[in-house]
Formats: sequence, structure tokens, C-alpha cells
Amino acid sequence: MNKILIVPSEKETNLEGYFYIPDYDVLPYENLRPSWYVRSRRIYALYLAIQGKLNGIATLRSLLHYVMRPGEFRKYVYVLKPGDEIVSPYELFSKLGYERVFNVREGGTFSVRGEIIDYLGPDNVPVRIELYGNLIEEIKRFDLKTQRTQEKLEQALLLPAREFVLEDNQAILEPSEEQFTGKYVSGTFTDYGVSFEVYNKKSVIEHFVSFEREIRNSIQSVELKETYRKYGIIDYEEIISTAKEVALEIPQELKHEVTVEEYIPSAPVISEEELEIGDVVVHKKYGLARFSEIKKVDTPQGQREFIVLSFADSTLYVPIERIDLIDKYIGDDVNVKLDSLKKGTWSKKVSKVKRNIEQIVRDLILIHHIRNSTTGISLPGDAELENEFSKTFPYIETEDQIRAIQDVLDDLASERSMDRLIVGDAGYGKTEVAIRAIFRTIVSGKQAVLLAPTTVLAKQLFENISERFKPFGIRVALLDRFTTKKEKEQILKGVRTGTIDLLVGTHSVLNNVIFSDLGLVVIDEEQKFGVEQKEKFKKFRVNVNVLSMSATPIPRTLHMALSELKEFSELKTPPFGRKETQVHIGVFDERIIKIAIMRELTRGGQVIYVHNRVNTIYDVYERLKKLLPDVSIVVGHGQQPKSELKNAIDLFFHGKADVLLCTTIVENGVDVPNANTIIVDDAHRYGLAQLYQLRGRVGRSDKISFAYFFHPKHVSDKVLERLYAIKSYVGPGSGLKIAMRDMEIRGIGAIFGLEQHGYINDVGLNYYLELLNEAVLESKGQMINKIDTEVEGIPGSIVIPEFYIYDPFERMRFYRRIASTLSVDEILDIRDELIDRFGKLPESVNNLIKYSILRVILWQEGVKKATIGDSSIVVQFKDGFFKPFSQRYIYNDKEKSYIFFVDIDEILEPVFDKIER
Repeated sequence: MNKILIVPSEKETNLEGYFYIPDYDVLPYENLRPSWYVRSRRIYALYLAIQGKLNGIATLRSLLHYVMRPGEFRKYVYVLKPGDEIVSPYELFSKLGYERVFNVREGGTFSVRGEIIDYLGPDNVPVRIELYGNLIEEIKRFDLKTQRTQEKLEQALLLPAREFVLEDNQAILEPSEEQFTGKYVSGTFTDYGVSFEVYNKKSVIEHFVSFEREIRNSIQSVELKETYRKYGIIDYEEIISTAKEVALEIPQELKHEVTVEEYIPSAPVISEEELEIGDVVVHKKYGLARFSEIKKVDTPQGQREFIVLSFADSTLYVPIERIDLIDKYIGDDVNVKLDSLKKGTWSKKVSKVKRNIEQIVRDLILIHHIRNSTTGISLPGDAELENEFSKTFPYIETEDQIRAIQDVLDDLASERSMDRLIVGDAGYGKTEVAIRAIFRTIVSGKQAVLLAPTTVLAKQLFENISERFKPFGIRVALLDRFTTKKEKEQILKGVRTGTIDLLVGTHSVLNNVIFSDLGLVVIDEEQKFGVEQKEKFKKFRVNVNVLSMSATPIPRTLHMALSELKEFSELKTPPFGRKETQVHIGVFDERIIKIAIMRELTRGGQVIYVHNRVNTIYDVYERLKKLLPDVSIVVGHGQQPKSELKNAIDLFFHGKADVLLCTTIVENGVDVPNANTIIVDDAHRYGLAQLYQLRGRVGRSDKISFAYFFHPKHVSDKVLERLYAIKSYVGPGSGLKIAMRDMEIRGIGAIFGLEQHGYINDVGLNYYLELLNEAVLESKGQMINKIDTEVEGIPGSIVIPEFYIYDPFERMRFYRRIASTLSVDEILDIRDELIDRFGKLPESVNNLIKYSILRVILWQEGVKKATIGDSSIVVQFKDGFFKPFSQRYIYNDKEKSYIFFVDIDEILEPVFDKIER
């Protein structure tokens, strides 16, 4: 028997044992489709209903959208098994509303690669189907993150990806049209034999009527108004009139349990490895050039692909299998000058940069040496207490977080002073890593101090940590500009005598504070502190454990450069359940602001409203109060009396105010998971990095979040371009893209004392960091781990054809991965991945794998250059190396090379024997 309980708002939907059916999370005039979270739950509710297993909970409006009738819905429910036939996968999935992508990472998408189909439907099971002709041969579950197969399945469920199914001849819809389901279907939840119950009927109707009135008033277009009236929702009486009123105990706090299954990681928007036509790139041997095209060329040996680079005076063809020699240029690409191949400008620049790097490395090694030669204090902690404390974290830790926490605890347990950096995008869980370190320090009998760059962030950290530490009897104090003179004296005394375990504050903490027994210093956003404070931090680093945190994104090459001199952990995975922020950009409109705030409050959330001019912020307050008289609004800005700002922040953090109207004091550090809408009324005044930071203030829970960026009617095209650019920066890694675009190289450099942006611009950030890494390794007498062996004369085609991997970025990614691999086992793993994801290897890809394995083997044997002949291989070894590949060889003294009379298949035979075994 199907039942649905109707409640007034989303605040009341947190009832155990009920399947939550959400309302659409977009408005009729927003050109957005309802999020996958909403669509998948609504479709799965219908699936449960046709089986008579639906025990749902929803708001009234959620139940008023038109849906497919049960008979129609059943037609589009498929249970797929091996032996079943799929004649036209593309048509089937498109008809069901799935979007075709190359890699399936998000719900409602599918991919067809030869005879392999991937999809992710409303049941949130990533399915991989292998076909033999039109028949299903195998069904497997795969990992969204790695894209690799996990396990075999006996069957797979395939449901529609939206609440209606289009006929074959209907055109692709605009996203907003998906909200008007009444255009395509005429069923309702009543058709599914549902009995309705209602909790607080009067309140249910009031909530619905007031919100619905505002929606209709906010629609400006007459045509859209008419469409909404006809196709948007059914008359609410149709459902409410049959509902039986019930009395229930319903918790008011909205906390939907986030499960691992609900977590779908977004694909990184960009990596520094992705190259696009027109990019400025760095060729490590020849310098800065522009990437012109990828060209296929038929050579005497077989087909090859070349990356064509345009230098200032010439063109260079680089074999694509040597893409490891090319990096995207990150630097001042406005004033960049391409290098000249004929004049040799590159070598002069590289020499200058290397001299600069040698000085940096000497300084870094000195600090590192002093720290290493100073014995620290081992903090072993208390395993039982730490385990209990970890249970107080209300979220599921990501793999990155678990790894970072373990790294930090290992550092603290060792007898060497810790100096670790935790890097990660806004909201990726850096603070939790720091809290675990602080807890370990205190249960080991030491004190800790946590320094934040702003009073807002310090206050919030204090609130969060105090609440978590209270059950464990840990004493926490806050020292900032709001602290009274009397309070300050008491706190300083407590820190000095050891009655206070953790001190939280801004840089003022560094003045006149004497600790009884300090064991750990945590620095949040170190790059935001001034020179004087940084000097004090350097003194700490010699004999106290130091943990720094930063949201400044770090490119891949910085890992290499610092892994030898500084411990650091990177959080690259968004927390479980994180939903992508929907961005609205448009001319300032009070009607949209009103409905956006109402929508957020209706679902139990809070709103941040940013207006960055103190002289007019109270005018905005009056306008908002007039628009929404029943909404509780607090004002926060840096020029307020201390007590007033403190009170505003307290009320908002504790959920006692609906809207925080503020200046950009929220840009860093405001973390209110319940605040999932941000409105910026003068977005044209901000740079791209600021907009990115502001957007990061929301979207920290499992609910979809909204960022509204408003601008005046008349702004320049350049301003509009900047505003719309923020929409494309989503998903993990987008912070890196912002850093590239906004030239935050200074920020990255400042964290490590590498204030060297002039030199970075000369050679590009990636190559600068690679040179830095090489210099560090050389200074420690370690070998540089990179393949510099050249192999010529490879027989046969060595390309990844488009029919095998049609996505150009993915093809280039595989070329780069293969070219950069340092071991035969890694290449064999890539080979397995290719077969798993794309099917049987074409001959040219098999040749590429063989060539790459040969190159690794030759590199491991100290070969500098090799030329392959019909039944011989000409080899030049590096100094001090010699390996006879055959007993039959001759030495060419003039060329300093050996000719081995051996077939390359004989060299490769042991590797391929291993594969067959």
C-alpha cells in the first residue's frame, strides 16, 4: 500500500522511515533543469509506487507536478540481464532523458564507446554493459572516480532520467521546459493508489499558497505565466481534499542523512595537463610556443600524430607520444612573448631561472636542516578517546581527509617537529584535519593555538570547536578584538598557567601571550597574514609542531617540488553529498531576490546577502524588510561597534537569523552548512577570484545551493564575460582554473616563500616548479626520476584512433599518462584500464603500449638514444652504463654507439609472457 505524508515545509521532512520526495529546486523563470538529486528521488518514488512499496514524505507543492501515469511509467522500466538485446543504445538512452557524455560521473548521463555502455540512473548504481553485437554479454558495476570495473552484476535497473519520456520526433528541450511536465504527461501521484496523510493541514495550505503567490508574481513574461498556469502544477485541492489529518512528533531540524551511495563526484573541470588549440604552452627543450593543431602524418614506419607548435620564428612538430615534453603555460599570458628557435632565447631564460632557484633551495634546505636536527616531543595521544572523538564528526570523511588526518597524527607521534601544510578548495574539510591534530595534542598533555586571519573566521572556529570539545572537558578560549580587557587578562592567565588547553584567535594572539606548554600551532590561510606575523611563524617552526591550511589551489608540479622539503597533504575530493552550486547572473531584480530568499527559507535554510558598501548597507536593509517583513535580518560589516558585529554573527551562526546582510567579511571563512543561497547585488565590482570565493560560501551541505550575481543594466562586455565565466568553473579543480585565470601565482608562491613571479612568468609555473624539484633532488644527491630516453624508427602505426577514444581531451590524457609512466607495471595497468573502459585494443594502440614498454626498459638500462632497424637496434648509452641486449653486437667508435643484432620482440618477450600468464 502506497502512503505519502504531507508536511508544511522541507523543515519537517526529516522523519525516519519515510522516503523523501523533494519539490523542484529551480524556479519557472530560471533556465535550469531540476537537479539530478531531485529528479532521481522523484523518479525512484514512482518506481517504489508501482511496486506498492512507497512510504513517502513531501511538501504539498512537491506532489502537484504532473507525472507519468503508472501504465506509461511501467513501459519505461527495464530490468536488464545478460542475453537481453539492445538494438540502438543511443536512441534508447536519449529517449529516456539521459544525456550523452564521454565519462559517466554524474546521474542522468550515459556513454557509448564501441560495444561498452555506461550509465548512472535514479537508483545511483553506476552500470557498465558489455555487448556482443546487440546482445548483453556482461553487466558490471564500475567506480565513478576511477572509471574502472568493480564487480559483476546479475542484472541492472534502467529507469527514465526525467519525469516524462519524449516521443522520438520531439526536439531537445531547453532546461527550463523540463519543469513544465504537464506539456508531456497528465498523471499525478493520485494515480498510483496513494493514500495521503497531512500533518498540520492549516500550515500546509498557508505555506503553499504564500509561496505559490510569490512564484506567480515573480514571473514577468505573459507567455511564461500562461505556460506555468497550464502545465506547471495541478490544483492543490485534488490532493489535499483526500488527505487524512494526523498528529505526529516531527523534529524541526532538517538533516537528511547523507549516504556514500548518494555521493557522486564531479569530474574535474580542468587539469593543468589539458591543452586546447590556441593555448600558450611550454616545450621543455625549446620554450614558449602556441599550440596550433594536432596533425596526422603518414610516415614510412606507419601513421603518427603530431602536436604542431608555432614559435616566434618557426614551427615544430612534436610526436604526440612525447606529450610529456609539453605543459600548459601558467603565467602572464597577456604579455607573454613566444620563444625563437633560431635565436635560442629559451636556454638563456632557463639558465637565469636555475640560478634563482639554486638560491631558494639553499634557503629552504637550511630551514629544513635546522628543524630536522632539533628533537621535538612525541605526542602519542589516546587511541580510545580519539576514536570516540572521531564519532562526533557529523559527516562522512573523504579518502583524502582520512589520509591527511593519518599523516598529521603520524607527524605528531614522531620525535620530529611537524611542519605540514594542508591544501584544499573551500569547504573540502581542512578544518576537520586541524581539529583532529588539536585533539591529539591536548589529550597528550600539551596546549594548542589556532590562528585565523579574520575575527569572523576566528569566532566561527571557536564556536564549532568548543561545541565538539565540551563533552571531553577540553577548555577553549577566544582572543580577538571583541574580547574585553578583563576577559583578556583572565585568558592570558589561563594560557600561562595551563588551565586553558586551546587558544583561538587572530594575529593579536601573537602579542604578549605566554604558554604553559605549547605543543601545536595551527595557522589558517597563512598567506593572508602579514610579513611580521610570518617571521614569528618561522620561529615557531624550529621547535613547535606547525600545521598550516590554505585554500590556494596547488598544481600537480608543486607536489613534486615540495614533497622533499615540506610535508603536505592535499584535499581534492568534495565532501560526500556535496551538490553543485547553481549560478544565476542577471540585472538586479527585487522580485527575483524576494522569491530566492523565500525558497531558501521554505526549505529550512538561511541566506547570505552581500552588499559591499557600508554607506548604503542600511538602505538595503530597509528595502529587504519592506519586501519580506516577516524575515529576520541581521547586518554585519567591519565598521560596526564590536558588540553589534559580534551579536549579528552569533545570531546567524546559531540559526536565529534568516538573512545575514553583510560586506565581504564573509569572503573567507564563513561556514554555515544551513546557508545555501548567496545573493551579491553588485557583482560587477568583484574580480573572478572574489566571485569564486563568495560562491564557495554556500553549497556545503547535501542540498543544492544557489548563487545570485546581480549587475546594473548597463555594464561593459568585459564585465559580463567575467561574470559568466564563473558559471563554467565548477567541480573539483576549478579553483586551479581560477588561479590560472586570475594569476594567483603570487599567492601560491607566498605560502612557501617563493615570491618569484617574474621568474615564474618567464618559463611558466609548471616548468618553474619542475626545475625547483630537480634542484631539490640534486641538492640531496638523489636521482631525477623522469624518462629522457629517445626511441626512433618504431615500426607500425602508434596512434590512439578517434573511433576508439573519441573525446580529444581523454585521448590526450592517455597519451600523457603513457608517456609519463616510469614503470612497466604502470603501463600494463593503463593497458588493462583501456580494455576495461573502451574494449579490445586496436593494433595501433597495442603498438603504442609496446613502444612505451620498450622505452621504459631502455631507460631503466641507461639508454640515452635508440634507433630500431629491421633486425637490429642502435643504442647510445649514458655515461657509465652498458647492457648487452644480445651476444651479437658491434661498437661504432665514431658515433659512440652499439649495434645489437636483436629483434625488439625478443626484448619485450618476458613482459608479454607475463601478460599471457
